[in-house]
Amino acid sequence: MKQRRRHVKPKQKFVERVLEFTIESMDSMGQGVAKIDNKPCFIPKTLPGEEGKAILTKASKGVMFARLASLDITADNREEAACKHFESCPGCHYLHTDYQSELLYKHQALDNHLKRLTAPVPVVKVVPAEERLGYRNRIQLHYRHKYIGMIDGVTNNVLEIPTCLAIDARLKVAFDELYDDRSWTEEHEGHGHCELYLTEEGVSVEWDQPYSHGGFSQVNEAMNRVLKEAVLNELKDDAVSTLLDLFSGEGNLSDPVVQSNDAIDRVMVDYAPDRVKHESLSFIHLDLFSETSLRAFKARCEHKQFDVILVDPPRKGFTDLALWVKALKPKKLIYVSCNAATMVRDLQQLTGKFTIDQVSLIDLFPGTYHYETLVSVSFE
Repeated sequence: MKQRRRHVKPKQKFVERVLEFTIESMDSMGQGVAKIDNKPCFIPKTLPGEEGKAILTKASKGVMFARLASLDITADNREEAACKHFESCPGCHYLHTDYQSELLYKHQALDNHLKRLTAPVPVVKVVPAEERLGYRNRIQLHYRHKYIGMIDGVTNNVLEIPTCLAIDARLKVAFDELYDDRSWTEEHEGHGHCELYLTEEGVSVEWDQPYSHGGFSQVNEAMNRVLKEAVLNELKDDAVSTLLDLFSGEGNLSDPVVQSNDAIDRVMVDYAPDRVKHESLSFIHLDLFSETSLRAFKARCEHKQFDVILVDPPRKGFTDLALWVKALKPKKLIYVSCNAATMVRDLQQLTGKFTIDQVSLIDLFPGTYHYETLVSVSFE
């Protein structure tokens, strides 16, 4: 019997289209938002009030994405970017405006996330960065054949950034060598990534390893100190005898707390296979995203309750937060997040009587749409 051939609908070819736009607002990812054909259109490197033309790069049901082509009207707060790579590089998002405007847009983005909380939220405290450029002590670059730099999300090509201004000066020699001497292509063919980061011994260069190979660290040392001080200040007036540090790493955020009061009994929890041999009552190796993590923790920890839970999860947040809070009954929760959307989602799940005491936006990533949020919660 002859098989019938399936009819496959030919894939529609994407047609580039020139769009005329007026930017009405900024979104949480540092993109200008225009209304075109009654759909929101997201255009990076634009500002509210600007008008011009853009090239459509992607369209789906109800939403459009475009790349800036030209401006007819510019915003009063537009500035010429200090970095010559800015217009094409996806690494920074706000260098076309002044720093106060950048902080305003970040503040507005955080406020929009916080509106989803039913509990009263205090006025956000905004903590500016000490330096807008030259702060990154860690950078990941992608390579394809002899080219190395950032990946363009639209063309999927490598954009070389030999004069990047975001990196810490201490990385500069190793960074420059990648562009001045292409001998690395002899050992690294095809495509992959290279990560440069500072260590106590100097600069480490890793090829094709997972991000943060060798241990996660904040990319902005100066503002990391500010973040640690903010955590410490949240606890300075509280009587704390036990502290649980979830997603602790090496204890970056909780170290100052226990150093200020050696009577505090701290337990750190994180996924760290390389530290299993050194596991003790003060550190528990655990995959906090496992369905059985809370049960496993309770079986291995001598404390049944904690005065304070400090949590600093990755961008995807910590959906089991409410279960841990309910089980361990802390007096205070300090949530530090690099993704306000998932942070708010997790806080929405909290039950019982509690008060949000403090919300701080701490700008660890100036020039980009990223920032850290610290939320302090007290339980009755």
